[in-house]
Amino acid sequence: MALNGKLSASLVIYLYHLFTCPAWAGDCVVDDINVQRDFDVAMYLGKWYEYRWHTLEFYPPEERFKDYFHYYVQTADGNITNYISGRDPTEVDGECFFYHMHLVPTHTPGKFFWRSETGGQYPYWVLETDYTQYAFVYGCYNVSASGTCNAARAWIWSRTPSIPKVIPDRAPLFYNRTCLSAATFLETPQTAECKFPVLYNVNTDQKCDVSDIAVQEDFDIQKYAGSWYETRRLAQSSISSTELFQDYQHVYSPEGDGGLAAVITGRTEDGCFYRKAILEASATPGKLTLKLLDGSKDQFPYWVIDTDYTNYAVMYGCLNVSSDGNCAAVRSTVWSRKNKLARQFQYRANTVLQALCVNPAAFLGTSHLDACPECKGESCFFQTNGIARRRDIPLLLLLFFQLLGACLHH
Repeated sequence: MALNGKLSASLVIYLYHLFTCPAWAGDCVVDDINVQRDFDVAMYLGKWYEYRWHTLEFYPPEERFKDYFHYYVQTADGNITNYISGRDPTEVDGECFFYHMHLVPTHTPGKFFWRSETGGQYPYWVLETDYTQYAFVYGCYNVSASGTCNAARAWIWSRTPSIPKVIPDRAPLFYNRTCLSAATFLETPQTAECKFPVLYNVNTDQKCDVSDIAVQEDFDIQKYAGSWYETRRLAQSSISSTELFQDYQHVYSPEGDGGLAAVITGRTEDGCFYRKAILEASATPGKLTLKLLDGSKDQFPYWVIDTDYTNYAVMYGCLNVSSDGNCAAVRSTVWSRKNKLARQFQYRANTVLQALCVNPAAFLGTSHLDACPECKGESCFFQTNGIARRRDIPLLLLLFFQLLGACLHH
């Protein structure tokens, strides 16, 4: 028993040093560690799932975050908001958490500061990435007098929850470059991804009263007519892949009453669909109402928040204003005159959405790979109304349950 006790004590000491002291730290000079060559920040943006992370403090499996991922969104001023989500198993039912930080660029592409709202920051260096599968990230936040690292952060990221083979193949090179032992990297389980909140304030002082939202100044509805391709749409509720529309497009034509007639096309797994609608003008230019002409009597607020008419537009519509004046349920779309939106307009849209207290990371992308043929005759509109209506079902159910909850509360 005494021998076993000594072995246990030795094991504890060994584990303590293993997870609190970076292996071979004296061998790596921080200034000699190179980042990804010709780093392209635009290609790096988007979602990254944490596969493994380096820590100076050991955490047992039951205390480690699960389903942890980062989502990077750039705005027109060059700033990058880092939306973060995961599950904390120490909380009741392992509930999802959500917060944000910022990636602040430096003069060296690939080198950032990872900064919190309170001002704390850490180096964040992208040492290697292929942008589509994996990324190795390192940051030393305590450099010794000899130039080696006394305290480091490091992550291994994957574009998908399932880990591609390239990560274990190339990870040993990452460990060698940073003088960090593979044993100091803890694995992050990815089993039940959290859904981003749709509505989100990027700072505590931000006001989100719907009555204060400004639409496009001097909006010209005639200039807004023409074809618009949907590039991103807000996922107000969880939508399965079979419910997602692709090749989705609106074509607006001027009407005699000052509004716009709309022909809507898109593609589901069942094929193309076609719908008719109108964009009805109001006393406030830019505040329109989209009314579907399929017998459903569905209509939605359609506010043009920002557009240059020739490249892009951001549409916002609050479906349910809460008692405090904020929006409880939102529809929003980022439109493009072409089937692909240029980066500068993507960043401009992100700026606008954040100002609306809408989360850009919660949007779903719409692909345009196989445009539907033009509808000729009335038969195609009649045949596809049922298919096209499926997209609204999750949102309508959400509103129903919100109203039901309010009734029960009272």
